[in-house]
Amino acid sequence: MNKILYGLAFAMIITFSACDDMLDIAPISEIAADSYYQNAEQINTALMGVYNGMQKPLAHEWMLTEVRSDNAYQQTTGSSNEFNLNLNDLDMFRPTASIPVIYDYWYASYQNISSANGVIGNVNVVQDETLRGQYEGEARFIRAYHYFNLVRLYGPVFITTEVISPLEARQKNRSSVAAVYEVIIDDLLYAAENLPPDYHATQKGRVTNWAAKTMLAKVYMTLHENDLAKPLLIDVKDNSGHDILDSYEDVFSIQNEMNDEIIFAVRFKAGGYNLGSPFANMFAASQSGAAIVNGDGNGYNYPADSFMAAYEEDDERKDVTVDVWNQKNYVKKFLSPVSLRNDAENDFPVLRYADVLLMLAEIYNEEAGPTNALPLVNEIRERAGLLPLDNTISQTACRLAIEKERRLEFAFENQRWFDLLRTNRVKEVVKNQIATLDWASHYSGYVSALRPDLDNIIQDWQLLLPIPQREIDTNNEIVISQNLGY
Repeated sequence: MNKILYGLAFAMIITFSACDDMLDIAPISEIAADSYYQNAEQINTALMGVYNGMQKPLAHEWMLTEVRSDNAYQQTTGSSNEFNLNLNDLDMFRPTASIPVIYDYWYASYQNISSANGVIGNVNVVQDETLRGQYEGEARFIRAYHYFNLVRLYGPVFITTEVISPLEARQKNRSSVAAVYEVIIDDLLYAAENLPPDYHATQKGRVTNWAAKTMLAKVYMTLHENDLAKPLLIDVKDNSGHDILDSYEDVFSIQNEMNDEIIFAVRFKAGGYNLGSPFANMFAASQSGAAIVNGDGNGYNYPADSFMAAYEEDDERKDVTVDVWNQKNYVKKFLSPVSLRNDAENDFPVLRYADVLLMLAEIYNEEAGPTNALPLVNEIRERAGLLPLDNTISQTACRLAIEKERRLEFAFENQRWFDLLRTNRVKEVVKNQIATLDWASHYSGYVSALRPDLDNIIQDWQLLLPIPQREIDTNNEIVISQNLGY
């Protein structure tokens, strides 16, 4: 496979290994000055580093999304391992601001925002106007992607959109959620205007204007501005050339990467280049040895028993997404043969055409009920081998049906938490999962000190993660506020 992140991998590795000290900033809100960029080739090489920089936050994201949703939990109720105890706390909504992943995800995201800002701030060295707009659009899309995740997970965060001095960075405080969304929308509008609709086959994987429009629609829906999201989704549906594949399995095949359904993905490359996917080993069943994947599995992102039971009997997505080994559930969607541990080939989808259909179905249902929504939902169901939904269902029933289709269609693609957050369904769904659906098979197995408090499973303030304590403690210029409750 000729992947864009691989095509310039060696040049990127050499270039950025020399810049590690510049990029490894503390506190993370500091953006170091950069004099590296001198021409279009160097901007492009740096931009490849920004694409690759999406891998590191993604390696942590499942802990902050899938585990906090009703899809997954920590496998072993009797574990005393610190990492597992931290997963328990995330799952049961009692994390502290010092849990390592709270900082690791934050740090990795801001590190790549820093790299994107370096590209954007120096893109004027590119003489060709169209190419300059493309490069800036790519970097701004990736910056928007990170800020979109950060603002949904942490609430008010730091905005850095240009290269500034360490002192200036330390004097910046958190910006409002509204201000963060202004940056996100501005970046995505620019990207949609300046990115091409497609690339040469050797450049597949770069951000297109269709990816920018799809992400922008998702942002608008998160802000409950469906009227702005709708025309974008219709445009992607009617004009992008993307489509759903006949086979759900083929969407995730390493022999079929960047297929017609993939609008944007974080790309990985196996082969010992430090660009491989860790998820095959992370998610394979623990103590399975080489029975599932070479190098054994960690058993992380353990699919909840209630999730396993959510599939209809003939749903073809189940065998692609999850499996059971020795009575242990595990995620197999990102599983492929590996020669080296944590070095799988599988790309990680961020935006798929199926998402476009289901977002549009959601809007149609909210506008006028199921009539226009159901054909889109049933297109997804029929691909999964399921019978279409009856067109006599109510608007409420259709709303819940779309929610369920999204859960199963995008399972373990880190969308479930954000979907429940957007529809204000987190508390109801997660309380039911912990207190009822998975209580007997899982949560009742904890010792009393570690069991969830069934009267206070999740409060409004717990929908946000704490700001990393390290970020607060290392700033000696201003006092950084902590989120409520932490």
